[in-house]
Amino acid sequence: MRKKKTNSKAAEEKIGSILQRRLMILLLISFAIASFAGLTIQNHVQHRQSFTLVNEYLDDFFSEWDFDVSVKEEESDWMKDSVETAGRETFSNNDLLKRYVKSNALWTTELDLVDENGIVRYSSNPDMIGYDLRDSDDTASFLCLLDGEDYYAMPLYPNPFEADPSLKMSYVGCAFADHKGMLLIGINEENWRNRVSDEIYSLVVDGRIGVTGYLVAVDPGQNVIASAYMSGVEQGSPFERPDLLPQEEDIRTETITEIYGKKSYVTAVKKGDLYVVGVYPTEEADQLRKQENVLFIVLFFVSFSILTLVLSFFVRSHVIRQVEDIHESLNKITEGDLNEKVDVGGSLEFSELSVGINDTVDHLKDRIEQEKEALAKKMENARKIQESAVPDVFPKNESFGLFALMDTAEAVGGDFYDFYLIGNDTLVFVMADVAGKGMPAALYMMRAKTLIKTYAEQGLPVEQVAEKTNQALCEDNASAMFVTAWIGFLDLKTGKISYVDAGHTYPILVGEDVSFVRKKVNMVLGGVPASEFMRQEVILRPGDSIFLYTDGVTEAEDPDRKRYGEERLLSLICDQIKNLDIHDDQAFCKAGCQMVMEDVERFSSGADQFDDITMMWIKYSKPASKDTL
Repeated sequence: MRKKKTNSKAAEEKIGSILQRRLMILLLISFAIASFAGLTIQNHVQHRQSFTLVNEYLDDFFSEWDFDVSVKEEESDWMKDSVETAGRETFSNNDLLKRYVKSNALWTTELDLVDENGIVRYSSNPDMIGYDLRDSDDTASFLCLLDGEDYYAMPLYPNPFEADPSLKMSYVGCAFADHKGMLLIGINEENWRNRVSDEIYSLVVDGRIGVTGYLVAVDPGQNVIASAYMSGVEQGSPFERPDLLPQEEDIRTETITEIYGKKSYVTAVKKGDLYVVGVYPTEEADQLRKQENVLFIVLFFVSFSILTLVLSFFVRSHVIRQVEDIHESLNKITEGDLNEKVDVGGSLEFSELSVGINDTVDHLKDRIEQEKEALAKKMENARKIQESAVPDVFPKNESFGLFALMDTAEAVGGDFYDFYLIGNDTLVFVMADVAGKGMPAALYMMRAKTLIKTYAEQGLPVEQVAEKTNQALCEDNASAMFVTAWIGFLDLKTGKISYVDAGHTYPILVGEDVSFVRKKVNMVLGGVPASEFMRQEVILRPGDSIFLYTDGVTEAEDPDRKRYGEERLLSLICDQIKNLDIHDDQAFCKAGCQMVMEDVERFSSGADQFDDITMMWIKYSKPASKDTL
């Protein structure tokens, strides 16, 4: 009997020891796996932290390194102050200009005083005296300073002299207050390179990464421009590891490798024709990593043991049920029901959690309302800005009448129109539609409108205005937006309209007959950089008029999703034009636009407006005489 009890007790002890041993093995395996995973993650994080440290120094360098902006700011401030305080008379002295250039040779090579006709009257360079800015495309762009601009500069970085080998001097200019002259400051390639090197050296020389890390600046020839103080890298020497330098701009290469005698974290980046390399020795980084690993193991073991005991206790409670209740309420909140209330009791922690979640949701509701109100105000301000960007005062002229109106589908949109006189005998008018709505379309619209006007006012023919606008819009067009446009130049002496149709809706010509102007349609603006645009012509006889509009007119829909269409628009004008027999041409154009708008509103009554509606009516009254001009 005793033997049987002894065996039973031994069996219980054996089972207990087995369970205890298996539980211990399971815990040890879990601990080992967790420790290995933790150390692996920590080492990876430490590697990333080391690279992040290097990248932060590179970011700091490039946040301060913007040669084009810094130089232009310096020269803009100096020139504006000099022009405002000293005036034109002070600079009307060749010897003074020479002395100034000599005393400031690091950042300037030439100073020129240009008169209101674009002719250099005084200069530190005798060869420039009498030079006409119109004689070169590089200098002709500065004529904008005679047309109202205050400051203009050629690009200074990347190297403008390498981009244009024929360039001997890069200029910035500042207009006098009356815009009847300007001051030009020029810098040649040698001075430019010296100034760039000084800027780079001043930023790199004290750029220490940690205790022993450093920055190295490398030129396009893979020679060292500058390195941090005490790095042991000589200025002007070939860079030791040119294979680490990226081939493309704005791409960073990260690697752990041997460089200048030490294994290091190395990050290299290219900006323009400048390479900057960050070097952080692994010896310094690994010393900190080993200390962190030991601390991690100790803390993890203690935490793991405590958590094992604590979790075994809480598993027996109804924590899971309470968590599920909270989870159910949170699901309702994330689905949009902000009126849901979390009410989980049983413990002080869960009660406080319920109160905290409810307070957070209430605060979120308040914030949403505040953001809605703020957004509404911003959109209203944006709408006012956009409305102010299009002309709303229509000129009275004996040769033509004009009226336009615009109704955006949202607070701001992408449609726009514009008109202005070039000289006295050419009326430029534009009707355009950006592909999109809202704030992005409005910003793109402002840019396109400004570009068209800028090139038109330079006296370019209409097809070149379209080409240059297209090229400018294609640059940095990350959002892939584009604009359709109808750009017309009306010769007030002959009634001839020279125009480019860049993918826009067909205008309607109103004369003896009423018909669409259907000719060759070019590519949209902002689509393909190499697009070519064809100039076309249409003649307006005295009394003829032309109606331009965006697709918001013809694509307006009624409640049954039926479109307004071109045929209805053409029929309306054919049938009703005789009722617009108004002797005042401007009133005629206004009545025509209102007639179309009212018909579109009647057609789409009860349906939401999904696109901007913009239109313009121009009537050619009579040829402009010399007296009128």
